[in-house]
Amino acid sequence: MVAYSSGGGVIQAYDLLVGAKSVIGFQMARIARTQPDTYDHWRQELWQYFASGQLRPAVHAEYPLDQAATAHAVIEAHANLGKVVLIP
Repeated sequence: MVAYSSGGGVIQAYDLLVGAKSVIGFQMARIARTQPDTYDHWRQELWQYFASGQLRPAVHAEYPLDQAATAHAVIEAHANLGKVVLIP
């Protein structure tokens, strides 16, 4: 399992060991703080992919702003497979 930034929940170490599984972590904020040139390069590359259409974020659902509570409930329930977008 790869954990990007911060997640939710706790994993029991024993369950990982008996299943011969591992967890690694990744946090962009640390790279931005400690390697700003690398972070800036990656950020520019990411926007180029988005602008060219090569990168298309997965959108689970779009909600009008007045349904923000519903959108938040979807995220809290971990029911989304992709981004939950609020439309102003």
